[in-house]
Amino acid sequence: MKALAVLVIFLLVMISGQGADQGVDGPHLVISSVSGHIELERPSVLAILLHNNVSAPALASAEGAGFDAKKRDASGIVALLQSNDDRIKVLSGPQVAGTLAPGESRSLEFTALAEGAEVGIYPLQLLISYSWLSQVTVSGDENLPDVVFQYEDAVQEVPLQAKAVQGPKLQLEELKGEAFPGEESELQLVLANRGDEPALNLQVEAYPQMPFSSVETGKETTRIDPDGFAVVKLKVLTEENATSGTFALPCQIIYGEGDRRREDLAVLVSVRKAGLFGWLLPGAVLLLLLAISYLGTRRYLSGRKRSRRRL
Repeated sequence: MKALAVLVIFLLVMISGQGADQGVDGPHLVISSVSGHIELERPSVLAILLHNNVSAPALASAEGAGFDAKKRDASGIVALLQSNDDRIKVLSGPQVAGTLAPGESRSLEFTALAEGAEVGIYPLQLLISYSWLSQVTVSGDENLPDVVFQYEDAVQEVPLQAKAVQGPKLQLEELKGEAFPGEESELQLVLANRGDEPALNLQVEAYPQMPFSSVETGKETTRIDPDGFAVVKLKVLTEENATSGTFALPCQIIYGEGDRRREDLAVLVSVRKAGLFGWLLPGAVLLLLLAISYLGTRRYLSGRKRSRRRL
């Protein structure tokens, strides 16, 4: 037991003799990456990867390595994202990141909102507070030593940049097709992306209401790049007793990854009844064409007969 106590004292004294300079022995927190953009006028999530950019010490004895590594841990990490620009508001409060050992990373998510801002790059600051083991002192009896671990509080302010973008802006450019009472009709929605970010995994869901008894939409997803177009097909079944006119078909555009976005869209569909005139018009056109053909044939044959008589 006495030999073990002496060994412990020796190790602790060796650790305390290495100094408490944070730049050499303490942790060093940096931002490895920033993922996500801030969309104008829409709450957006920024994912910040926090990294302890020091390596674990290489000691000859395994017992000593465990004690010395603690001096490079960042404990009780609390991170707060700040903006000096009034147009960029950080909606999230402080985020707790726990402890980061040498070489470890942890992702923190903050929600920000750009109001009245323009597309561009905006500076932000990540305020980080934590504590670290700065010194170890040993006192008392060598058989039962008193070991005191001294921690220091540290604060870091790390600058970063976030990009403000317009994001996907979807619009209905054109509706092709019309509906007929008692029939299933195909409609084509021409959607355009007027934003500066692509709309990924886009789908359209339609909800039937009178006079449309059912709506069928495709399950495949599509992508619309900025200034791009996509055609989405719908099949609607119209009630037999529907009157002619323009009726709203409620739709919803769904797109994005992860937390998918939903935007409401009212599609105005024209319902047209064929009616008696609608049935007679094609027949009248056909009769007119037949009459013209008949008169032309008679004129041609009459001309040939006259030619023969002259001969």
